[in-house]
Amino acid sequence: MKRLALLVLLFVSAVSASNAQTEEYITLGINGGVVNNINGYRKDTNHWGQTFKNGIPGYNVAIDFGIRTSEKTRFRFEVEHEEFHYKALWDTTRMSNEITSKIYETRVKVWNMGVNLRFDYKIAESEKWKVFVSPGFLWEFNIDRESKNFKVPFDNPLGHSPRRKSYYNYNEIAFENPNHILGGNVQLLCKYKIAKHIALTLTPEYYIYFRGIVKTNYGKPYMRMTLNGGLEFNF
Repeated sequence: MKRLALLVLLFVSAVSASNAQTEEYITLGINGGVVNNINGYRKDTNHWGQTFKNGIPGYNVAIDFGIRTSEKTRFRFEVEHEEFHYKALWDTTRMSNEITSKIYETRVKVWNMGVNLRFDYKIAESEKWKVFVSPGFLWEFNIDRESKNFKVPFDNPLGHSPRRKSYYNYNEIAFENPNHILGGNVQLLCKYKIAKHIALTLTPEYYIYFRGIVKTNYGKPYMRMTLNGGLEFNF
C-alpha cells in the first residue's frame, strides 16, 4: 500500500512538473492593424510628368502558430494579408490641346499574401506582461491589383487648363509591382494576460525588403512599418 501511494505521488509530481514546463507550449495568434509603406511605389517622373505618392493608409491582418522551444524562445509561423494604396498624379501641362476627356490621377490598390517565419526571444516578464523581440524572414506574393483613373471634369474645378488629351487607361501602373518579393523584419511583441489562456498583443514592426518594389526603384529598397493589435491563445 505504501509503495502504491509512493508511485501515485511520483506520478502526480511528474505530471505537475510536465504541465509547468509546457505552459504556453503552443500558441495561436490573430492580429491586424495599419500599414505605412516607404518606397512602396515608383519614385521617378516619366515623360508624361507623372509624380507618385502614397494613397490612403493600408491595412494587414494575420494569423500565426507558435511552438515554445525553451523558457525564453519560440518559433512562430505566420500568414498575413496586406492591402496598400498609391497614386500617380499627371502633369496636365504636358498634354496636347485636344479637347476630350483627360485622366489627371490614377489610384492603385495592391493585395499581397505573405508567409513569415519568426523567432521570438523573451526580454522581459512580469505576472501579467511578457515582451519579446522577434526577428523574421518574409516571402510575399501578389494576389490581386487594381487601377482606377480619375478624369478632369469639363467645369475644371482643379484649376487646370480646359484642354484635354484622350489616351488609353493607364492600367500598367499596377503591374509594375512584383509577383513576389523577399524581405526581413523585426517585431516588438508585447503580451498582456487577460485570462489563463488568453493575452492581448501589441506589435509594432519594421520590414525591409531585398529589392525595390518596382524596377525603377533599384537602389531604394522597399520598406514598411506596421502597428498591429490582437489576441493570442496559449495551450
